[in-house]
Amino acid sequence: MHPLTPLWRRAHEPVAAHELATALLPPQAYVRTRGVAQQAARLARAARLSRDARARLLCAAWLHATGGALGPGHPPVTAARALRRAGQEPLARLVGHHGGAALAALLRGDPPLEREIPRPAGADAGLLSLLDIALVTTSAEGARATPVGVLRELRELRPAGDPAVRVLVAVVARLAEDPATRALVEHVAPRAGAGLR
Repeated sequence: MHPLTPLWRRAHEPVAAHELATALLPPQAYVRTRGVAQQAARLARAARLSRDARARLLCAAWLHATGGALGPGHPPVTAARALRRAGQEPLARLVGHHGGAALAALLRGDPPLEREIPRPAGADAGLLSLLDIALVTTSAEGARATPVGVLRELRELRPAGDPAVRVLVAVVARLAEDPATRALVEHVAPRAGAGLR
């Protein structure tokens, strides 16, 4: 048995999810992931999530970037597969679809993501939006940021036509469509409203 298998089986517990992130992520990725988890905690409080929903959101925040350490393939899908193997289906769906992963799959020419990993439904669809807010309001250094600032960071690393840039623009546009979601962005990233319009 792989040494991390027991942690994957407990990945629905925030402490275990944090331990997995600590074990799998390189230092810079861990710093950003910690910032995403902090934003997720702020969002959970603002949205008045139940204890179970808050735990699932925090776990997804800690695990969202672990797929890059698990082998080849698109990181959200790789992490979702590991969660699924561990019996963590709701968490697998959140992690597998975060950050516009379905659009990224289409842009890469992969089969539709939903064929393998169903999109979160019901209350978990709301958690996916909260996870995406946490992602677009966290800088590479793990600090609170506006979506415009996060997009600017990505543009400095990649050309404008890069699929990652296109996906981030699409995620921000989707979040901007709903006034309640926009309010949550503004809550965790002050003065971010201008970045969504």
